[in-house]
Amino acid sequence: MRDTLHDQENTDERKQRTTMENRIMIPQYILKILERFHGAGYEAFVAGGAVRDALSGEPPQDFDLCTSALPSETAALFSDHKVIETGILHGTVTVMADGHPVEVTTYRSDGRYSDGRHPDQVRFVSSLREDLARRDFTVNAMAWSPETGVIDYFGGREDLRRGILRCVGEPETRFSEDGLRIMRALRFLSVKSYQPDPLTREAMFRCSGMLQKVAYERIDAELLRFLTTERTAALLDEYREIFAVLIPELAPMFDFDQKSPYHNRDVWHHTLAAVDFIRPDPQLRMTMLLHDVAKPVVYVEDENGRGHFKGHQQKGSETADRILRRMRFPNTFREEIVTLVREHDLKLYADRPLLRRCLNRLGETTLRKLLEVQMADASGKYEKYMTGTRNRIGEVRILLDRIVEEGDCVSLSSLAVDGGDLLRAGIPAGKTVGDILSWLLEAVMEDRIPNKKEQLLQAARERAGLGIKE
Repeated sequence: MRDTLHDQENTDERKQRTTMENRIMIPQYILKILERFHGAGYEAFVAGGAVRDALSGEPPQDFDLCTSALPSETAALFSDHKVIETGILHGTVTVMADGHPVEVTTYRSDGRYSDGRHPDQVRFVSSLREDLARRDFTVNAMAWSPETGVIDYFGGREDLRRGILRCVGEPETRFSEDGLRIMRALRFLSVKSYQPDPLTREAMFRCSGMLQKVAYERIDAELLRFLTTERTAALLDEYREIFAVLIPELAPMFDFDQKSPYHNRDVWHHTLAAVDFIRPDPQLRMTMLLHDVAKPVVYVEDENGRGHFKGHQQKGSETADRILRRMRFPNTFREEIVTLVREHDLKLYADRPLLRRCLNRLGETTLRKLLEVQMADASGKYEKYMTGTRNRIGEVRILLDRIVEEGDCVSLSSLAVDGGDLLRAGIPAGKTVGDILSWLLEAVMEDRIPNKKEQLLQAARERAGLGIKE
């Protein structure tokens, strides 16, 4: 009797689980695609990240389908839709459904990955299990359809429940196939707060050299997402040897004693404290990661054993520029970081002329970011320096807001005269006009001349005709 009751409970549990799985929220356009495949006698499933996210209670962003149909059969089945041969050699076509691009890939098994990125050959298979077995992590190796609910051959649901990141099959094989999977693992550890199982973690370190085979354009997207999480600094430290493969210039910072009365951390842990402090913006996080990258390069020690880092700001900006160019980040992204690294020790105070000049040279957006950078930099020092910086930056921000609100003159465009005014006032055409305009702007920003047209023209005439001293 007890066994019969137990069997009934198991049956009820299976029914309930299947019902819950079938309630995964799937858009109607995806369901229509699945129905068409099934109606034509093919298998078809939602696979990968969409299933993972749905089971985690997160709305899926992208829906990838896998099917027993060959690419040509998929194209024929959806001949009334726009079908794009996205990756036809690897069995993938994109079906445009109600304005949404949906990638559909034939069940496949991959051959060797000689280039560490693409399989040398792809073999189409008829088994869903064989297709899921080639995927990176168990949480990404699940499939779903309305008829079957979730299909999970490799324990992905349990790993998801426990927050475990585990490779499908042999971890070294997975990472050797595509080195980007190491970076994807780090991103999952940061974004999803997973913990790696021991074999996966060990393989990440052993296979880290595979990252050198991966195009930087592929790494950049994963790295920027990694940099914007609460766990960024902790994982940078735990996996620092892997990040040194990506950015070798980081390695000299590890355990580098600053021997400075301003610092209670080595260069690397000061850097991590600054990364952790600043808001999770990829550009700002990258700035803090690189802001002291040149300290070990320029380090000198005086006769008292105290460390000095003269010129590390300029040298650091040059190093940051080289790193970001090598990694092929966009120019605007790179240039802002290079500027912030170069200026991160700029002495800023609540002084109106000083802030006007900074606004003229850096612009408001960059100057405000620089204030954030300086606060983050101070966070990695002794608390007394953090307190002083917090007070100083607070005063600077108040005055900066006032300068912006009151429309102080900080650029030639806001100067009360222009080149035409100077020409009409008798200033000779040519380089002199530009030089005088620049001189007038500097004088206005320093409160030596009011930004009034008549006073500016009088000063310009004197400057041009009499050679009045500055």
